[in-house]
Amino acid sequence: MNAALVLPPYTGAEASSRAHMSPYDTDLIELIRRFGRSPNRIAILRGLLSYRGDLRAIGICDGWQWLNGSFTEGIEMATGRSPADIDIVTFAHLPGNSQTKRQLALDNLDLFDAGRTRLRYRCDGYFVDLANHAERLVDDTRYWFGLFSHQRATLLWKGMLKVSMADHDDRAALMLLNDMERQLGGGPHA
Repeated sequence: MNAALVLPPYTGAEASSRAHMSPYDTDLIELIRRFGRSPNRIAILRGLLSYRGDLRAIGICDGWQWLNGSFTEGIEMATGRSPADIDIVTFAHLPGNSQTKRQLALDNLDLFDAGRTRLRYRCDGYFVDLANHAERLVDDTRYWFGLFSHQRATLLWKGMLKVSMADHDDRAALMLLNDMERQLGGGPHA
C-alpha cells in the first residue's frame, strides 16, 4: 500500500514494465495474509472462497479474477469503517454454447447477479466471458479496468490484484483463514 492507503497503479520509477503494473498477480495465501486482519475481512475472504468454489462447481475452472474495492485498501485507517465486500470481475470461459450459457446464467443468478453475489458471498461479483467477440471483450476489459483503477469518490488512481481461478490454493487458504480466525478469538467455520 502507498501513502494514500491504496495499491499503487505501478511500482518502480516508470510504468513501462508490465511486471510492475496493476493488476498485480497474487495468490489466495498472500491475499489472506495481507488482507485478513479482522473478523470482518476474514468473513469476506470466506465468502470469496465460497464464490470461487461455486463458480468451479458449474464448470468455471480456468481464467482469473480481478480483485478491488475498499477491501484492497486501508479503508479502516482512511475512514474508520470496515469494508462491506470485495469487488470482483471473473474473466473465464462460460461453459456451453450460446443457448446453454444463457440457461446456465439464469440457473445460477447467485453467481452472475451482483446484487445476489453481494448478499450471498459478500462479493460484488461480475463476469466476463472470454469467448465473447473480440470487440466486446476489449470493451468489457476497458470498462472494468477503468472502473477499478480509480477510487469512485476521489478519482485517485490505484492498483488492483489478479488471482488465478486454478483451485490449488483454495483448501490451504481455507485452513489459513481458520487459523487466523482462531488467533483473533473466533472459531473456525468449515
